[in-house]
Amino acid sequence: MTTSRAVPPERTSLADDLNDHALEPVPPERRKSLLQMIIVQIGWNISVSSFLVGGVVGGGTSFGEGMAAIAVGNLVLVVVATLVGLVGHRTGLTSYLAARVVFGRQGAVVVSLLLGVLAMGFIGVLMDTWGGAVNKLLPAIPSWAFVLAFALAITSTAIFGFKGLAKFSAIAVPIEIGIALVALFVIGSREGGFGDVVAHVPAVPIGFAAAVGAVIATWITGAALVSDVSRFAIRPRDVLISSFCGFIVGAGVFETIATVSAMKVGNSNFVLVMQGLGLLAPAAVMLVLALWNTADNNLYSASLAFTNASNTLRLRVGKPVWTVVSIVIAVCVAFAGLAAQFLTFLQIVGLVAPPFAGVMIAHFWVLARNRSGSDLLASAPKVRVEALVAWVVAAVLSKYTDVLLTDAIEGLVYGFACYAVLGLLAGRLGARTREVVEGEAS
Repeated sequence: MTTSRAVPPERTSLADDLNDHALEPVPPERRKSLLQMIIVQIGWNISVSSFLVGGVVGGGTSFGEGMAAIAVGNLVLVVVATLVGLVGHRTGLTSYLAARVVFGRQGAVVVSLLLGVLAMGFIGVLMDTWGGAVNKLLPAIPSWAFVLAFALAITSTAIFGFKGLAKFSAIAVPIEIGIALVALFVIGSREGGFGDVVAHVPAVPIGFAAAVGAVIATWITGAALVSDVSRFAIRPRDVLISSFCGFIVGAGVFETIATVSAMKVGNSNFVLVMQGLGLLAPAAVMLVLALWNTADNNLYSASLAFTNASNTLRLRVGKPVWTVVSIVIAVCVAFAGLAAQFLTFLQIVGLVAPPFAGVMIAHFWVLARNRSGSDLLASAPKVRVEALVAWVVAAVLSKYTDVLLTDAIEGLVYGFACYAVLGLLAGRLGARTREVVEGEAS
């Protein structure tokens, strides 16, 4: 299941970019450089979620406790993303093609449709939320106009697959980092400087464990689906380095800035904090770029999910078409006015995605370690019941137990443990059945 090192080509055809190896392993000649991997990962992880988490951590912890929580939480995410990402690198498969190997051809249809619809529902709710926010800042622009314009914008990058994501991130990431550094400088130059931040005492402490849990829960879903990007990596170390940069330089740095802002100004709303610093315009640019980063990656992932499901169901519809269908779903959700359900969508996605990652890690790191992506696809069963059972059981256990830091980590651990046990038992049962059949035949 190893991939040889190759030098990526400088040019690819339009058809290659649009289809983006949605139904096959990424060949060696289509792998991307480490720099491209880093840029895409950082862009993906600079999201509006970072500002929300920073507000929560900044409002509920001391400075040292908050910084430690952000560091620990993101290091855990680096480990998860690396384990999942190496599966994508070794097999060259998307998350959903890999799911076909694990859950079976028909089982993966359920996985793909569920995760794809949830991803677009989440983006629809996100667009509705920020459309309303833009309308309040600029009443002349109706929220529906923002939703449509934004939908067209993210489609223009996601439809071109990894190449589209890389080009947008190459522009957006430096701008976002620049704005963040300016904000940090302005915060430090205010009366009291960073001394006030270091001396911060939370009015309502949330505790270290809760802060770590908030950091992990926000991005565990992204770590679970990182194979959609890591399948383009040339070397295993590229997966580790890009994952580290994505979660530490991307999510971690921006969570830190949002945390420091909240501690300095005493407000967990990043937009209001930036407005109070006289940086409302840069904040608006930052939020649009961060939302774009979040949305086009989710749109890309959803299009891969639907392409996999339709292929299994013998509907020969390509990824570009499913990209358009996916954004239509998101726009419909946005127009349905479900902004109030934002946290509900986060909770649902956070419930089903971590067990999915746990099952995937168990399969490729414990049960089936040394086979190529093509061989794995060719031998995928119709349905792998034990994988589906492990996924459901892990999700239920994570919902109704409180053993680890957060439901997301519980779902990941339960998914791994349940499937590792069930998979090993199923393998032994299958081996014994074959022995009996062969004995009777002889």
